[in-house]
Amino acid sequence: MEKIYKEQICGFINSIVPISDGDWALFSSRLAFKKYKKNDLLLRTGEVENFMYFLVDGVTRIYQYKNDVEYTLRFNFPITPFNSYASFITQTPSLIDVEALTDVKVFRMSHHDMQSLYEESEMADRVGRRMIELLYVQREMKELQMHSKTAEDFYFELANNNKDLIQKIPQKHLASYLGIAPESLSRIRKNLANC
Repeated sequence: MEKIYKEQICGFINSIVPISDGDWALFSSRLAFKKYKKNDLLLRTGEVENFMYFLVDGVTRIYQYKNDVEYTLRFNFPITPFNSYASFITQTPSLIDVEALTDVKVFRMSHHDMQSLYEESEMADRVGRRMIELLYVQREMKELQMHSKTAEDFYFELANNNKDLIQKIPQKHLASYLGIAPESLSRIRKNLANC
């Protein structure tokens, strides 16, 4: 199964930057497979992010705890890279937490291994740059959607793109992500079910 998961990561990377077999071998040799249980924290606020994760199975959540309230910033679904990017890049304490919402399987690469890979391969540098560009675009698109779409539209789009996995996310986290109360999300779900 790990081989299939690695092939999926290779496909994802090839979709953003075509890579040779030799470059994939360099990249792949630095990936370590790891499993986490539901509710495990992959990163806590105040810790320095030391890994880039590639999610191959399950759902994770990135959130911030502020003024006694949790704010869900992002969900991660297969096949996506994720971590606390600011902490990873600057090697400073993270301002966010990363939680497994389900049992998850990931491949991860350490900061040290990624930096050494950048030195060995121009491809790795291009992949790293493209991933950062994609993450920036995703963040900007979410910000625009939050201001231009209703919570119902945003939920509908999220549910359509991740039908099976969205059911595994607790309602309070979905509501937090959408910036609405859980009761409002219940009404949205009921309205959509009646359509």
